[in-house]
Amino acid sequence: MQERYAVRARQQGNRELLGLVREISELVDIHYVRQKEPRGLGHAVWYARKFIGDEPFAVLLGDDVIESRVPCLKQMLEVYERYGGSVPGVQEVKVEDTGKYGIVRPEYVGPGLYRVQDLVEKPRSEEAPST
Repeated sequence: MQERYAVRARQQGNRELLGLVREISELVDIHYVRQKEPRGLGHAVWYARKFIGDEPFAVLLGDDVIESRVPCLKQMLEVYERYGGSVPGVQEVKVEDTGKYGIVRPEYVGPGLYRVQDLVEKPRSEEAPST
């Protein structure tokens, strides 16, 4: 995708945009994997292990768009830098929708910050530990 923007900037003679695209592309390594069959998110992360190694990484899902004053990934990176470990981003869902998602049992740590005590995959609403 970055290359497509670079080509467009070159064609338009937009040196500023071309420089910005090149600068951004030097900040991170972006890899994606494609599962041959749907076997879940954990399998996709396992499949990407050759790119990850022992380095910290983020899993970004293209169908999750989160609007926030402070970008979600930036918030998660700040939590990681402070506490370490895995930092899942979660959002509240309707009680009747808990059966569609993995639902956490949270422990309050501070404003907007919870420790995950447990995770239940797609529980019935009456068995969900939270929303």
